[in-house]
Amino acid sequence: MKKLLLLFTAVLALSLTTGAQPVQKIMGHYDGDSISSEGFAVSTTTGVRTIAIMLEPEELDIFQGGKIVAIRVGLAQPTAISKVFVIPVLTNGKYGQSAMWECNVGEVGWNTVQLETPYDLNLEEGQKLLVGFYYQQELEAKPLSFVKLGLPYDTYTYTRVGSVSKWKEIGSTANGNLSVQCIVERDSYPDYRIKAYDLRTNSFVQVGDMLPFIMNLNNRGIKNIGANELGINLLIDGKQVATISNEEPFVDGYCTLNAAAPTDGLETGKHKLTVEVASVNGEPLEAAISQDVEFTAYQQAFPRQKHLVEQFTSTSCTWCPWGTSMLSLLTSQRDDVIWVGIHGNLIEVDPFRSNQGDSIMAYLGCDGYPEAAFDRSTGWSSDVSIANVISYDPADHQLAVYYLGNFFDYITESMPTFAEIKGDCLLDTETRRASVTIQGKMSPDFELILGEDARLNVYVVEDSLVARQLNQGNWVYGYMHNGVFRNALGSVKGETLNRINGRYRNTYTFSIPSTWNMDHLRVVAFISRPITNGLTGYTDMFVNNAEVFSFQEANAVEEIVPDGDAVPVAYYDIMGRQHNSLQQGINIVKMSDGSSRKVLVK
Repeated sequence: MKKLLLLFTAVLALSLTTGAQPVQKIMGHYDGDSISSEGFAVSTTTGVRTIAIMLEPEELDIFQGGKIVAIRVGLAQPTAISKVFVIPVLTNGKYGQSAMWECNVGEVGWNTVQLETPYDLNLEEGQKLLVGFYYQQELEAKPLSFVKLGLPYDTYTYTRVGSVSKWKEIGSTANGNLSVQCIVERDSYPDYRIKAYDLRTNSFVQVGDMLPFIMNLNNRGIKNIGANELGINLLIDGKQVATISNEEPFVDGYCTLNAAAPTDGLETGKHKLTVEVASVNGEPLEAAISQDVEFTAYQQAFPRQKHLVEQFTSTSCTWCPWGTSMLSLLTSQRDDVIWVGIHGNLIEVDPFRSNQGDSIMAYLGCDGYPEAAFDRSTGWSSDVSIANVISYDPADHQLAVYYLGNFFDYITESMPTFAEIKGDCLLDTETRRASVTIQGKMSPDFELILGEDARLNVYVVEDSLVARQLNQGNWVYGYMHNGVFRNALGSVKGETLNRINGRYRNTYTFSIPSTWNMDHLRVVAFISRPITNGLTGYTDMFVNNAEVFSFQEANAVEEIVPDGDAVPVAYYDIMGRQHNSLQQGINIVKMSDGSSRKVLVK
């Protein structure tokens, strides 16, 4: 389940030239004077090293026809820089003829190397440039400066990979951009060269609420853009709904637009938000710069009741106690998480393994223990799988709980709930017969959002089960297992919701096996998208709401008198058989408003 959409558009520009004299401008991943005081090192061994940035075509287009007259390097610590270079990267991925200039610089701060022979920028369409320098790496020194400005591009170094040496990324995007820039001289530059990118918004919004969004802007022109100088149109499905401006000025050529669009009067369903930069300082652009992102509008939602964790475990899994310990900590700190332990065999038969449990694990893509699915959503520790490894070292349990909590909070905020879950769970201790009724109100948007094939899933789980458990190579006897999956009522894929008048009501009856302790049973109910074969991919299987219920003994039920205008329309016993009137024992009475009542006739 993807929460945000990232769309990219082509760059459009307003070409307003300045004077006839040649103009110099900085070319790089960022164009300000910022530099890091905290140094970095690519290698910990001494010797001459190479480091470079790769300038992409969209960074180079404004400089086409100019010439690089200087290269400047920012350092956090002093080191000897012996050469600077420019290497063209052709459209076929091969490297062209390199240009190199010797130098003798290396002070903390910016070091500018004037090029005796300027480098002409007569580039083919789609061509890139590798720009970098040779420097002396000393033991434990950290001379390189990385700055978190602009889009995060990776940094390159020339290194041996297998039997060959090649330019290779070092994976530095989290640190920011390497402080390497070119000074390019050109007859003229446009005043403004604006690019919009990375438009993000919530996947869902309630009609009438403001739809928040974030979009990044970059200006590569020679004039800076101050606060409130842009004219920005907000459109939904092509219709203008608001006009805003940038509240913050551009800094080092970048600005983040953080705003919101009104959604009054929208129909339920999918819509498209367009954010369009139309003018600068009141002057319209020759062509507006825009980005689009889709979202879904809805009319009504309910508070989320619980999140669901399906743990995949085995008594003979030596690392599973670590997963159990982490989940125990999670549920001790949050009261909105239900934890179900689904057991399977490993090196020996697990006493709590079941055919249904094996099927659930197969559908959810479990390929080892300990793993878990969190609201059956991707995105916790993997972008492609629902089942995620949870064998975290005990020292990291609190950190894992922190991140999981943020993940659940994000789901609560970004994924509305479109049906409530209420339950009546009754059991007859003499006959060991049980009746489970799950019901609730549904949003008018339920089918549109979740689809007509949405499913109600009902698990019976048992607490306080004692069995030996393998733990880091040693068997622990008397190990307590809680929330153990015992049975799925109906299909493991869930059941169609029985709907009437904006409500649903599903009833299940079953016999409790003699080996189950009736005092330790609970019912877990959740509404989800249908699960599919894990081999076909893990999309659109999310849990939209969940709740857990305890059983109530039949002889403890008191008569519930219906109120309001609702009248009885059908009578059922605990076995699910319909009668014409109340019978002795427990009765489930279906009311005319779609609700149900429990009535005990003694």
